[in-house]
Amino acid sequence: MQKFKRKSLYLAMVAAVSTVGMASNAANAAVHVNSNGLGEVLIYPYYTTRAGMDTYMSVVNTTNSSKAVKVRFTEGKNSREVLDFNLYLSPNDMWTAAVVNTTNGAKLITSDKSCTAPAIPAGGKEFVNFAFSGAALEGIQQSGGDGETQSLDRTREGYFEVIEMGTITNTMIDAAVTHVGGVPANCALVQAANMDMGAGSALVVGGQSARANPSTGGLAGTASLIGVAAGTDFGYDPVALDAFAPSHLQNIWNPPGSIFPDLTFADTTSVVFNGGSVVTSSWSSGDATVSALLMHNNIINEYVLDNATLSGTDWVITMPTKRYNVPVHNPALTPDATQLFSPFTHKFWLNGACEPVGLSYWDREEGNVSIVDFSPPAPGGGTSLCWETTVVTFNNSHVLGSANEVNVPVNFENGWLRMAFNASGITAVNGQIDGNGVTHGTAAQSLTSLDGDIYTGLPTVGFMLQDFINQNAAPGIMATYGGNFNHKYTVSIVD
Repeated sequence: MQKFKRKSLYLAMVAAVSTVGMASNAANAAVHVNSNGLGEVLIYPYYTTRAGMDTYMSVVNTTNSSKAVKVRFTEGKNSREVLDFNLYLSPNDMWTAAVVNTTNGAKLITSDKSCTAPAIPAGGKEFVNFAFSGAALEGIQQSGGDGETQSLDRTREGYFEVIEMGTITNTMIDAAVTHVGGVPANCALVQAANMDMGAGSALVVGGQSARANPSTGGLAGTASLIGVAAGTDFGYDPVALDAFAPSHLQNIWNPPGSIFPDLTFADTTSVVFNGGSVVTSSWSSGDATVSALLMHNNIINEYVLDNATLSGTDWVITMPTKRYNVPVHNPALTPDATQLFSPFTHKFWLNGACEPVGLSYWDREEGNVSIVDFSPPAPGGGTSLCWETTVVTFNNSHVLGSANEVNVPVNFENGWLRMAFNASGITAVNGQIDGNGVTHGTAAQSLTSLDGDIYTGLPTVGFMLQDFINQNAAPGIMATYGGNFNHKYTVSIVD
């Protein structure tokens, strides 16, 4: 696979003249993060119903084609599915929903008329614990116990993803999902048990094949964490992946009730824009492709803990490919037959699969650089992120009230922090299988492509949020405010 890297004065001169064209050609040929926010896949880093919050979401079809998409919600400890379904968007359609609290867990509600299969009940659809309950199963599994709680409380926070499965060209199906007077003409057609839009479908509808055409992208969306009582709204955009599905596949449609497609369906060539150059890499699996796109060796963001405004700060850090690479292993069982895959370095059981990180923080005047550890410390000491979705809270701010939380104690009211992912030499029974299929005796936070590119770090998405309270506001004036800011990153790729 050709690589686009600046290794000579000639390449540097060419890039200076035609960087845009080069990047565009590379991006069209392989999976990449779309910096414009449009794509075939949308990864939303967080949902929650804790701390009095609800999560509101939207999915927008910005194209003139009808689309079949998969919507999947996963809990935050080990990315086990709590709900998924198929959504059918007509041209220029927008679908909205909310995740709200229930007595035992959480549920999805919507008043939107766009077609889903199955149909979402009027009272909403409760999240379930089927995928993380029952007997513990060793290895990389989609379901079964994993050593952690099996309570429905676990469904109250996590993250979600939207994956385009294909565009709809069958005239009758297209008409059925298209709105007439604000309501789709015939959702029952796509909700029928025999509906099959897959690449091998033999179903004929209205004299035409029901098969969907390849995905074309153009999906967008938003999410908002709304605290009604507090009067806060932490809004964010999902991460958009484009050119996701392999070009040789007609579509990646799967029926409702199937756990597929997921992020393993990605094309096995990635494109990453790194420091003005374009790096193209080949991988042995689709999830490794997605990991490469999201690999960061540092997360950088701010924190605000101003006493005068009773400010608090939390960071959300989600690793959406961790579930494909980290096995469940009960340490009481010997021998250990499970396999660990790069770039993750620990296996999952009670208290999670903890990834060690390094922390450095500064105040606003560049002063007193310090290294700190999370509290409580991980087994064996050190600083770790243990969950698929971890909330990092500063000085016990607890803005999100997360059950998957770690605390960072800092000495300054305000400042910024750098979180580093570069651990290596970690003991791993049976070693760690790299992205190129090579097994290493010890584990490291790195990923090597089939063509030798070494990506250092961990695949992460997320953001920082902070709240403020104006204690001097006049009576009757809302005095609580919320802000949300994407993480900043550095990337390390060595040929």
